[in-house]
Amino acid sequence: MTNNKAGDFLKAIQKNKLISHSIRVCVGVVFVASAVLKYTSIEAFDLYVYEHNLFNLAVSSTLTRLLIAAEFSLGIFLITNLFIRFSYIITYLFLFAFTIYLLLQPYLFDVQLNNCFCFGDKIVLNHLQSIGKNIILMILMLGINCRFYKKRKNEFLIFILIVLLIFTGFMVINAPDYLYTKIYQSEVRIDTSNYQNALQNSESHDFYAEGRKLICLYSHHCTYCKRASQKIEKIRIKNKISSEQIVCIFWDVADSSDIANFFEITKVDIPRYIFFTVDDFFKITNGQMPIILYSNQGKIFKSLNYAGLVESEMVNFLKNK
Repeated sequence: MTNNKAGDFLKAIQKNKLISHSIRVCVGVVFVASAVLKYTSIEAFDLYVYEHNLFNLAVSSTLTRLLIAAEFSLGIFLITNLFIRFSYIITYLFLFAFTIYLLLQPYLFDVQLNNCFCFGDKIVLNHLQSIGKNIILMILMLGINCRFYKKRKNEFLIFILIVLLIFTGFMVINAPDYLYTKIYQSEVRIDTSNYQNALQNSESHDFYAEGRKLICLYSHHCTYCKRASQKIEKIRIKNKISSEQIVCIFWDVADSSDIANFFEITKVDIPRYIFFTVDDFFKITNGQMPIILYSNQGKIFKSLNYAGLVESEMVNFLKNK
């Protein structure tokens, strides 16, 4: 009896054009919002996927953008009622597949469960909340009636053009590292003379000038510096690079706890670091930060912004391949 009532209720919803369209638009909005919020925190999402240890950072960052583009496309198609039968099936498969992944995740991958990054780091849903969200969306989608859909002229061509535009946009606007270095200027200039003088006056000069080092010039309150620190640490751990090869330089701060807070927020083990005076720091960096230096025996071979840091290049340099 209960099953019959549920079936009758579902049929009544599916026959109601207004309810069916409202559900379709609402699900589409959720997909678009999810894609946009993930993209606005793309670096964190890249590292989350990278933590699964299935792919290198280049492949991981490509997959994240393709996933976001697919999610955004499905949302747009649902909202506009375009190619709806295909979009409905793929959306349902998306939700089902990611629900299965979330159910198996704790047993297969050593990753954080407090945020699944369904909405990036803007709206935090833990492992169970995300499963619940997917189940609710799948139940709601049962109320969508594809019979209310009418095929439009040149629909397939429009579909292809929208997909190409969205996928290209998401890949180029905030490009993966390996593409970023080809599309945008990733190398930055530093005042090497001031850098060498400031380092010479440091008690850690000999250590910083010894062997191959990745020297990171950070501000303790810079968001991008924190992202760079997380990115470098995950690459270092995955590729078994010695922690002594990653060192930092901050500008001098009045409260030493600021540096401890920097690494507490990034959840990175505190590496070796030194301070330059504020004047020296800004003369060296021209106010840009973070800046990553490739140093061999104290000689700077390359200076990059954090987006230009490519995993393969970093690993090859530090392991002298």
